[in-house]
Amino acid sequence: MQLETKTRFLLGLYGLAWATVAPGLYAFPRLREGWRERLVKEGPEGPVDVWMQASSGGEAYLALEIISGFDPSCTPKVLVTSATSQGLAILKKGLAKMAPSHRDAVEIACFPFDRPSLMHRAVGAWKPRLVVLLETEIWPGLLAVARKMSLPVLILNGRLSPKSLKSYRFLKRFWREVRPEKIFAVSAADADRFGTLFGPERVGQMHNIKFDRMAFDPDGSAQANPLRWMVPEDVPFLVLGSVRKEEEAVVLKVLKSLTASLPDTVAGVFPRHMHRIKSWKKILSGSGLNWMLRSEARGTVARGTVVLWDTFGELSAAYGLARAAFVGGTLKPCGGQNFLEAVGQGVVPSIGPYWEHFLWVGEEILQWGLVEQVRDWRELVKALVKNLRAPKPREAVAQRARDYVRERKGGTNTACREIIGYLRRDAVFPE
Repeated sequence: MQLETKTRFLLGLYGLAWATVAPGLYAFPRLREGWRERLVKEGPEGPVDVWMQASSGGEAYLALEIISGFDPSCTPKVLVTSATSQGLAILKKGLAKMAPSHRDAVEIACFPFDRPSLMHRAVGAWKPRLVVLLETEIWPGLLAVARKMSLPVLILNGRLSPKSLKSYRFLKRFWREVRPEKIFAVSAADADRFGTLFGPERVGQMHNIKFDRMAFDPDGSAQANPLRWMVPEDVPFLVLGSVRKEEEAVVLKVLKSLTASLPDTVAGVFPRHMHRIKSWKKILSGSGLNWMLRSEARGTVARGTVVLWDTFGELSAAYGLARAAFVGGTLKPCGGQNFLEAVGQGVVPSIGPYWEHFLWVGEEILQWGLVEQVRDWRELVKALVKNLRAPKPREAVAQRARDYVRERKGGTNTACREIIGYLRRDAVFPE
């Protein structure tokens, strides 16, 4: 398909910008990893049925959920890319647990830089018949190349914040020309915003796949929890999950105030991004708090210890042991992080006032008593102390969560149905 002259001009400027900055990106360790794959100089070979992009950790879990939802008898060949080492690690770990019928149909690679020429090379090498973007993956280079090559693109589990829409609207005509074939948003508000950008006729709604991922068998009520050896039942355990960089100073205040009130508490600090571990080491080293790295734990953690979690994939299990929890991204205007994981493990988490990225969950969750909202870090300390002293019954919380989520499940089925539907437009893919 031939793109308009203005669109080609904008893509030329965009490609020139990438050519200018790309050499300097090598200086960043996070981008240097998988460098040749990012330049499409090595990596998997096509053809594949689906190229699915999962930007980071959260989207990687969604990708795994979709892959596991395919019928084993007709699982498409999928290439999953991620832009971060965290996302790639989650994909590798998740695939290792899948049955061969699903695992053997999937390959993993770093997401290429979005320079149009590199995206053209990637599409040529992998030969996908469908591109699937998860949540807010709006890449102009990839979308333009896909449009030019008549390659259908789906956005699934779509989310678009008001702030993002405001910036995208400056190039509304460009986005209309390279728009995806279809967008399935997770809320009416997100659907309206996508409709403003790409046209309402391209937008539908679906339940959020994260509802399908909720666990309802709290590990903390049984010895099966893989972290049980670290924190005995009689020790008050607090989880500070998905803490963002912007919140680090106030979370340190929370830790100091809380340990002064309840000195026996063991607190687990989970940075949202693993590259912040180094900064947290400096923060805790100068804090006067007793702390250790999770990777150094060999037995029961001493009371009054702050554990800095430097290992992947254990947040859910930690929630399953916690008497109280805070979910980050909410004390500062960062949009929030996923508090459903804590609720699913039977703990009522405390959050700050900023959680607009998760309004799709429904504000009724506050009225149901499944989440507790505070205004600032002082209120947070009070809430955490209260919950550490008198935690809600874990099974009762999990049961309310089951009731809340029951009617909101089904996003994975929608995603799989739409993907297979597009592939079956080609007679090569079986019915």
